[in-house]
Amino acid sequence: MSKKMEEAKAALAELLENAKIGNIIPIRLPRQIEEIQELLQQAEKEHHEELEQLRNVPGGEAGQTIIETAEFIKTAVHDIKNPLASIKGYGDMLYNPQMGGQLTPMQSQLLDVIRSNTRRMESLLADVSTINKIRAGMLRPNKKMDMFKNIAMNLEKQTRKLAEELNRQLEFDIPQGLPILNTDGERMAEALIKLIENGLKYSPEGDGKVIVRASAEGNTLIIEIQDNGCGMTSEEIAQLGTMFFRADNDVVRAYKGSGLGIPIAYQLIDILGGTIAVESELGKGTKFTVKFEGMS
Repeated sequence: MSKKMEEAKAALAELLENAKIGNIIPIRLPRQIEEIQELLQQAEKEHHEELEQLRNVPGGEAGQTIIETAEFIKTAVHDIKNPLASIKGYGDMLYNPQMGGQLTPMQSQLLDVIRSNTRRMESLLADVSTINKIRAGMLRPNKKMDMFKNIAMNLEKQTRKLAEELNRQLEFDIPQGLPILNTDGERMAEALIKLIENGLKYSPEGDGKVIVRASAEGNTLIIEIQDNGCGMTSEEIAQLGTMFFRADNDVVRAYKGSGLGIPIAYQLIDILGGTIAVESELGKGTKFTVKFEGMS
């Protein structure tokens, strides 16, 4: 087990124990949660560097070591999710006036921070779990016949709330008559959600807009996700898909993230047999174009 992962598990265990005995200090809790998130990010980065080193080791032991490490990460993520669920449960309980009583404005603000950071940690753990499965070759898509109309409805359901929270516009233009797909709809939605969330976060408040369009070119499904956000330079576009990469842009840095979202989207699309291209101009927005072949 890496040192950072040990530290993260120890910090979570201590936090959970304090929660059980009512010894949580609200003003300290947001920073404690952020510290745990930082430790998890560092542990995942160490794991990635270790895998890269193992791939360069001659002989047949590297593959087995990668599998064993992936199994460890899988177990560690599961173990961390358990106390995190308790922290989230306590936060939701306190938010309910019938359980926690009437909160002062300061208490309500602190609790909002706690719940927000808990959601961020849940998202980080989900990303770590997904990228771990991909890199270890453990992710197997469950393909079946599906219509993109159904997948798009799931996309809108899962991204509409974020658009409202960020005060951004979100528009879907999904016509009838699109190619029928043989795909894993849940994994496709997971990849596209990453791209939509990216556009929502990095578009201007109020005037920010993300449009999701679908069309057909013969038997090829074409999905476009376009925003009017901060855009990217050609150098930044070249880095897309690189683990932990985040653009050195004030708009991007305003949102805390792990740099795993776009790499996950790219790799899931590849696993599902699709392609992805990006067009972007600094200050004028970004358009991702994803293509999947329909059933023949």
